[in-house]
Amino acid sequence: MTIPAPGPGVVGRRVVQRLLDQLLATVPVAVVAVLVVLYVPPPGSLLTFIEVVAFTTFGIWIVASLYLEIWWPHRHGGQTPAMRWLRIRVVLPDGGQPPLRAYVIRAVLMVVDGFCWGLAGVVIMLVSPRRQRLGDLVAGTLVVRVPAAASADEPGFPSPDGDLGAVASPQLALGGGEVSLHGGERQDE
Repeated sequence: MTIPAPGPGVVGRRVVQRLLDQLLATVPVAVVAVLVVLYVPPPGSLLTFIEVVAFTTFGIWIVASLYLEIWWPHRHGGQTPAMRWLRIRVVLPDGGQPPLRAYVIRAVLMVVDGFCWGLAGVVIMLVSPRRQRLGDLVAGTLVVRVPAAASADEPGFPSPDGDLGAVASPQLALGGGEVSLHGGERQDE
């Protein structure tokens, strides 16, 4: 199976996706940094304390960004949380799931694609026939739209299933329908 070339609309979705994923990585780290600066007394020079907090925050942000760009899509069908919300996915040209190596290459080359606040990546996507940025070209991946019907069953975060130990049906797993979640009344089937 060969994936058709994505249309120009996927470029706008990719820009919004990048912004949303960076917000997901940045906001929690920034909140923690502000709380540390406000509530932890500096053990000496205030300037040194703020520098240590800034560098530590930057390091945590880098780890959070790489987690969202590499590990999360590798484990969640080629989609970051923002990609799932915007119904786009990273795939191989044959439609298969990219290996971890491809996500690492894409993340490393984001340095080039992100040049000039991402303008370099946008220009490369607009001129490439399959709307690929440099990271996609080198990694051999595509970003394609996911049909609404296929994406509706796949929430952005884990759903209640056997992997999380949660009960997937409205009846609790106590057997025989003795306890249900239907207003406290037993429903006979």
